[in-house]
Amino acid sequence: MMRVFDSDAHIMENELAWQFLPDEFHARRPVPIELPEDTSLTVFNAAWLIDEKVRLFGASPPIGARSVGKRYPIESQTLESIPARLADMDRANLDIQVIYPTFGLTNLCEDVTLEAELMKSYNSFVAGQVKQSGGRMLYAAMVPFRNPDAAVKEIRRVAEMGGVASIFMRGLEWDRPISDPSFYPIYAEAEKHNLPIGVHIGSGSPALREMFRYQKRIPGEEPFWPGRMKRLIGPIVVQFAFYNLMETPLASEFPKLRWGFLETTGSDWLMGAVGALRRKGNKAVDKFLDEGRVFVCAEPTEDIEYMASKIGNDIFMVCTDLPHFDDAAHENPLEEFGSRNDIRAETMEKLLWSNASRFYDYAG
Repeated sequence: MMRVFDSDAHIMENELAWQFLPDEFHARRPVPIELPEDTSLTVFNAAWLIDEKVRLFGASPPIGARSVGKRYPIESQTLESIPARLADMDRANLDIQVIYPTFGLTNLCEDVTLEAELMKSYNSFVAGQVKQSGGRMLYAAMVPFRNPDAAVKEIRRVAEMGGVASIFMRGLEWDRPISDPSFYPIYAEAEKHNLPIGVHIGSGSPALREMFRYQKRIPGEEPFWPGRMKRLIGPIVVQFAFYNLMETPLASEFPKLRWGFLETTGSDWLMGAVGALRRKGNKAVDKFLDEGRVFVCAEPTEDIEYMASKIGNDIFMVCTDLPHFDDAAHENPLEEFGSRNDIRAETMEKLLWSNASRFYDYAG
């Protein structure tokens, strides 16, 4: 049976994630809040109180109906029990899994210092948990992009702790694009430690959220997104980050840094983006492809081999989004992709294992 590398799974953070906060921040720690299910939030009836504001992060904390109703046990969702998560991985035929945050998919708080301390505590907790997995679990570290000096120190710290596979980023970080020169010290430190940048779907733009604040949500739209902007603030912002990388000096500044674009509703958008850049005479895009420094998560409904004929088969990865339950979730990539008879064995092996191994520089 082929090995499967899950390039993007998640933790549903609970209060254990804040146990490493310094004593002076104890009174400002995130506190979970549970609401009735008969409000407009429906089953997304859990939130965090952070710095005196109620903030929604999907199903984090995992005390509301959305988390309790999942088939994954709570202790697996929170990583409180690594044996429980490994059991879920075994059922899904997953050999390796990289953990990304859930509470980090949107801005945590306005205070830069508190944000940095929350990220440090989160990293310490997750690093300690994945170490119990026997090498089967890694994680994406959070760093405070608004404070590059603190971010550089945190990259050094997580690299020393071990278990870290990438640096988590959103397509916009507090309204700034990934090409913002203030981020360059962060990229330099990540490159120094051979840690790729995982640009993940999320909402790092308060300005975009404010723009759509009073739009009425469409039926079934998750209440933690402003109305009618899930498809804008989510995958399109990550796609924008790809263009931002290729069309700015950032493309040539860090020649060894690898970039992954995660949860973008598939990978076929990348073929169109590459084609558009090629037509403009952009030299960076083919250089990145030739050097194997661009990666994207694929969907089992896509014509993988056709895209491979246009941009190569060294870019595709699979993700489960476990334990999330949304349109990016795939409980068993081996079954979903394995049922296809139009994907060559070489491409399938790269899709399920080799490409993610290269992106995360996994030698196990």
